[in-house]
Amino acid sequence: MVVSRRTLLGYSTLLGMADISRWAAPDRAFAESSAAPHEVGAALRVAPIHLANLPNQTVGAMSATLVDDYAPGHYTGELTPSPPHADMNPKKAVVISWKGRSTRFVFSHEASYCPILELPSGAGLCTQFFEGNLGDAELFNSLGRKEKNSFVDILDAGPERAWVRWTYFAVQKDDDRQPRLRGTEDYFAYPNGLILRRLSYESLLPDAVVGYSTQPVELFGVLPQKARYPDFFVRDGKHGDSNVLTVLGLFDGLRYDVLWGAGGEVRRNGDDATLAAITASAGCALVLPFREQLLFAVIGTASGFSPTYNQLVDHCTRGAAGGAGWGQGIWDHWPIGWLNSQGHDWKPGSDYAYHFGSIGQFFVPEGKRLKSFWRDYSEYCKDMEFNRWTANRVYHVLIGAATHTDEIIRIGRAWLKLGADCTKPERVREIR
Repeated sequence: MVVSRRTLLGYSTLLGMADISRWAAPDRAFAESSAAPHEVGAALRVAPIHLANLPNQTVGAMSATLVDDYAPGHYTGELTPSPPHADMNPKKAVVISWKGRSTRFVFSHEASYCPILELPSGAGLCTQFFEGNLGDAELFNSLGRKEKNSFVDILDAGPERAWVRWTYFAVQKDDDRQPRLRGTEDYFAYPNGLILRRLSYESLLPDAVVGYSTQPVELFGVLPQKARYPDFFVRDGKHGDSNVLTVLGLFDGLRYDVLWGAGGEVRRNGDDATLAAITASAGCALVLPFREQLLFAVIGTASGFSPTYNQLVDHCTRGAAGGAGWGQGIWDHWPIGWLNSQGHDWKPGSDYAYHFGSIGQFFVPEGKRLKSFWRDYSEYCKDMEFNRWTANRVYHVLIGAATHTDEIIRIGRAWLKLGADCTKPERVREIR
């Protein structure tokens, strides 16, 4: 069993470089990531403030700030009972904010620190984390929400760069005595509004299928308290349904849309062959096309997502493309996590913030493809050589907001065309 020593951000002694290395990804991971020597630093000891004071805190181009009164999705109800959920301080969060930009990037304790790129309305984008194989290990449960199993440190508070490190131990929802894996994710944010997510993981059960993860990027949308999703997305003039999820091929002009009708109808622009072609390309963007702004996450071959082992799966609703879906659509209460133990279906009239999705990125063994999702996924997870491959790499995702799809395509291409240099945080600063 691996036991963690947690340093509580803002309430403990300052970590030195030696301490930071204990919670970093394995050495081989950082070597592969092309991290510059000047990146390694000590965690900052930061006093928490109230969200209302955040504009005054951001004195330069941007800042990373600890707050003590944040709730996801503009949730205004009581976050009680707290114990044992979120260690009695569920409103603790680290917020990256920018001068002159409406979005903010939030690591919320109540959401297990899984970051959300949030719009002023409270709607947002989440790309999840390394979830354990077969759904055995999660973070969106009471135990995964504890500080000892998921925690963040501010390594650079700005104003020219914000750097937050998120470390987590994916645990079984009813027993966290033996974590399945340890994830290490670094988020580098720059004044241009772009965020580089660098992620890797280490198995803590190296001989077990459940000690590995094959799904590091899952596209989820977050909607605010009492929201109706048709009010947040552009409706199709002919069909009257809402475009809630989009995948863009960055180099081939391909596009795949998921549209929901007010009565639960599902329509798609594009089919399974389209999604497969985008997956096989050099890069794509996963997009939440909110009316306010388009929120996106870019992945590609240069950033560690080789088409040889890569697949996008539309499993947002019943009848997903190619039969690969598993009947999911809208979930209630997440990320108001104390009401949730890994899953809770949305109910009409809910008073809570909720999430929806998703289109997920999965790694598959070479030459394989998920067709009947659970059957194929369960079988592929038995390949231990493949599992070890997933744990022996570093992956990079570019996250941001845009006003139109052409802007996303331009940004995504510019980043991936850097080749191996797209993994270097300082190169993200240059993208306009």
